[in-house]
Amino acid sequence: MEILPYTPDMVSSVTAFYNRLITDVPHCYPVEEKEFAHAMRGVTDSVKDSETLDSEAAFVALSRGGLHGFAHVGIGQIGDNREVEIGVVRFLGYERGARRAGQAVLEAAEAYLKARNLAQTFAFSDVYPFHHVAYACLSDALDHVHALLGLNGYHRCDGWVCFDWQDYSVTPTPLTLPVTLSVHWKEGRGDRPNCDVIATLDGERIGICQSVSGGEYSRHADAQYWCDTDFLDVEDAFQGQGVGRYLLERSLEEMHSVGYRHASISANWENYRALLLYGNCGYRVADWTYEYQKRLELN
Repeated sequence: MEILPYTPDMVSSVTAFYNRLITDVPHCYPVEEKEFAHAMRGVTDSVKDSETLDSEAAFVALSRGGLHGFAHVGIGQIGDNREVEIGVVRFLGYERGARRAGQAVLEAAEAYLKARNLAQTFAFSDVYPFHHVAYACLSDALDHVHALLGLNGYHRCDGWVCFDWQDYSVTPTPLTLPVTLSVHWKEGRGDRPNCDVIATLDGERIGICQSVSGGEYSRHADAQYWCDTDFLDVEDAFQGQGVGRYLLERSLEEMHSVGYRHASISANWENYRALLLYGNCGYRVADWTYEYQKRLELN
């Protein structure tokens, strides 16, 4: 087995590998070589692809003429503190049955971080470029990757639950509060527009629901029929009065009117209020995704 740094001439084989790997991952579509090459600019051209990373590297595992493992790693910061550097394993994947390849690229990624004296490391802390949802980490569908991380001392520290509502149909639940709604359409990267629904009471904003096209995150044709609600917020004083549900359902109604047919939404794994709301509105859990953390032992 040979472990090599990623180079641009590998884009075809790595893209094919990635597309095979994510076949059963919810909200992931096959990507074209040019899309993958764009996402790897931080590795090949030192052009920042992620807003949170200052430098990046990637490694592939080659065996018997084929590519069986891939890791994408970077260096970032914690929150707004630009002086505390952390290691970030953006993506790790390997073919089922090729555990040695997965182990090898993970060790290469960790060696890259150790060489830069980075002990604190997070894995799958942000959405890899090709999901068509705003928030997701490592999918449960890649159970063999979860297992490899756990075996190597990583533990779950955060996560997002992804919900689907295919072929949705919604009738907004009546709201007793005399709110005024305003609907704002915005053009984005998708074939259909994005939408903000804002609730005001006595001239003050009390809630907002923002839904966007799946095309914001993926150019695949199927993604254009999905809307993803990436922000829902209600002022504390109006929590528990049905405002959030009403905003969400009105947003879905508006999106359906312009051609969206399927809906997705995500919630933090410990946001039980949101999990309860989405499950009772009509959404169903499509995926549990997790972020991992590990402290590397530096020499």
